[in-house]
Amino acid sequence: MRAWTVDADDIRVAEDFDESLLHRTPEIDGFLTPDRDDKFIVIGTKGFGKTLLLKAKRVLYQQAGQAICLPSGTLLDKPIGDKIFGREAITFFAASPLPWSKVWLAAIAVAVLKQVGATEGLKLNPRLAALIADAHLHGVIDHFVRLLDLTPSELQRCATDTDGHLVPRLRGVKQPITIFIDGIDEYFNKHVEDLPVSPSVTGELAPNVWYFAQLGLVEVAYQLRRINHHLKVFAAIRKEAYARLPQRTAMSQQYRGSAVDIVYSPESLREIFINNIRLVKTDRLVQPERARAHPLEAFLGRAGITDTYTREEEDAFEYVCRHTLLRPRDLMTIGDRLTALRPDERRNEHRLKEAVNQAATEIAHEYLAEIAPYVGDLEVEELFQRLPGHVLTRPEVEGLVAAYGALLDENRHPLCALYRVGLLGYVQHDRVRGEWRQRFLRPGEATLDPNGVLPHATHYLLHPVLSDVIGRVNPPFLQRIDRVNIVGYDRPWHEPGHVERSASARQCCVLKADVHGFGNLMRAGIDGPVRRALAEAVKRWAPAAAISET
Repeated sequence: MRAWTVDADDIRVAEDFDESLLHRTPEIDGFLTPDRDDKFIVIGTKGFGKTLLLKAKRVLYQQAGQAICLPSGTLLDKPIGDKIFGREAITFFAASPLPWSKVWLAAIAVAVLKQVGATEGLKLNPRLAALIADAHLHGVIDHFVRLLDLTPSELQRCATDTDGHLVPRLRGVKQPITIFIDGIDEYFNKHVEDLPVSPSVTGELAPNVWYFAQLGLVEVAYQLRRINHHLKVFAAIRKEAYARLPQRTAMSQQYRGSAVDIVYSPESLREIFINNIRLVKTDRLVQPERARAHPLEAFLGRAGITDTYTREEEDAFEYVCRHTLLRPRDLMTIGDRLTALRPDERRNEHRLKEAVNQAATEIAHEYLAEIAPYVGDLEVEELFQRLPGHVLTRPEVEGLVAAYGALLDENRHPLCALYRVGLLGYVQHDRVRGEWRQRFLRPGEATLDPNGVLPHATHYLLHPVLSDVIGRVNPPFLQRIDRVNIVGYDRPWHEPGHVERSASARQCCVLKADVHGFGNLMRAGIDGPVRRALAEAVKRWAPAAAISET
């Protein structure tokens, strides 16, 4: 597989899967243990690798050869297109997850019984019988999509027949069968998009459909384990939908015990980035001779990056990482953009920064579109035009609320939505470290509810991915720069204008050298030992981030 694969949909069959791209946290490692199946729901926000993890589980089952895997011919069962409903159906499906559970159970039961040849002699209503008789329908999603076209009264008859006739036969299935389902959130995306068009154009829409369709699948996947331990359903569910479980069922704790929540630490993200660097061709590296020992430096051409305004030397990967939302997909976007630069361009710090900033802007636009349905009636561009800079004081935030509040219904806080989706941070005292730190929520860490209040703080911080997005509609925003602090996840915070200074003296040196005949060594390809000897000597006087090579 090529480096920087952004979309796991590129992995279509088991042979496409590359184990090296999968970073194993302890929870993921447990999920992928061959003899464990207690975790069967993969939850995460977009960009966290739900599909990749689900495909990894499917490949394991397929290689073991101990169970029938559905769908056949592809790794995951996934609907395509956008599903909308008429008025009667939307009333039925937007009420609760229960109708969805019935539809999912019927679809799974029909697909499984057809697979094992256990449909003979069933006496069913005409609609359900027609689905079983249709030889063109094979997987769960094939039947699920067709069931959604039935009227509510027809679906209720199907549910009755499923409980009375199909479930008893499911109990008797002796062959191990595993089903892998993905992409349900995308199939119902229209229901959470805020489209200002009439129902005659879009069909009837309801946000609850997006949530309940996924929650219904979670409930059925759990209940099937009780019906027959040979039947297993593995599914990917959006974290935003999963967060609503406690509101809908008393079984939320049991369901949570069956889920693997994808979360990556900064160290894990670094490893993911490095794993992809190892897939980059040698001729695309800045320092190929350092690829084995120092892959980040080999790719980026440096260990540290100097901030333009604070002049602080920052670890190169930390610079990359703070221009993401801490999602693997964002790292793939930046890595792909950097790889597109010629190695001699990437060696140039300014070109590297430009590429990272361009990728960050792309990430921001995609994320803003993604979270638009969840931030209420907030007009993002209008808010961006009012922001004075990337660091806001408490009085400035209160002024924005007062100026913006007249445009909002129900007194919704204009910046709270940005805070809850991780685009607005704040300064918080870390009592463990005994210092002030910057705090941003990660995507999916908070419920996507636009109502509420911001944490009380002296300063609030706009996420670095927004800088160019805001700057395009509000040029003065880019001119007010904090020359003391670098904004980013969990970075230290120093009070602007009150930097403590103390007299100190330390010995510094600059090594400027030219090795006699080095060009001949390079042409002969034997310059590696000399470079290593120089690097080891220099490191005696300075850390790696303070060393530059020209």
